[in-house]
Amino acid sequence: VVNMSWRYGPTFYEGALGFHNVGKSPEERKEIANRLFAIEKKALEEAIAGAPEILFVAGSGNEDNSADFSQYIPAGFTLPNLITVGAVDSSGTETAFSTFGKTVVVHANGFEVLSAVPGGEKLKLSGTSMASPQVANLAAKLFTVKPELTPVQAKELILKGAEKNGRVNLITPKKTLLLAG
Repeated sequence: VVNMSWRYGPTFYEGALGFHNVGKSPEERKEIANRLFAIEKKALEEAIAGAPEILFVAGSGNEDNSADFSQYIPAGFTLPNLITVGAVDSSGTETAFSTFGKTVVVHANGFEVLSAVPGGEKLKLSGTSMASPQVANLAAKLFTVKPELTPVQAKELILKGAEKNGRVNLITPKKTLLLAG
């Protein structure tokens, strides 16, 4: 299981190119950024698809927008061995920041999650980067109790065990593990 608590799009490259004064105009920087992003997007999608023995778990993003209309990687991919995760609060309600859309197939708590930071301190952090590790943890537990599962089967169990409420599809670890036998 690989947790991928990150995502970005072409605007990342635009900012970096602008910072380094690459391109004669904002339009040229945008064109260069789109070309660079397309290369990376294709390579990452091929890498994930080329590793069917690994389950990848991605955070959806924290911009309260639809991944359907944004070019985000890896959250925008639809692959059998990838799960994209949105964030809910402790009551199971989708957070105001969570990116949503058809690629966001499950949710987990991503609001004020107690997290250890370097030096031993603990802070409450929020974001889909707090939600996706919980799904990766559930997947790891599935592989522990049923090592013969494929990533696709583990993803199916997580989806089948989740509880749907509108746009939210909240993981339920206990139910998912019971489904696994």
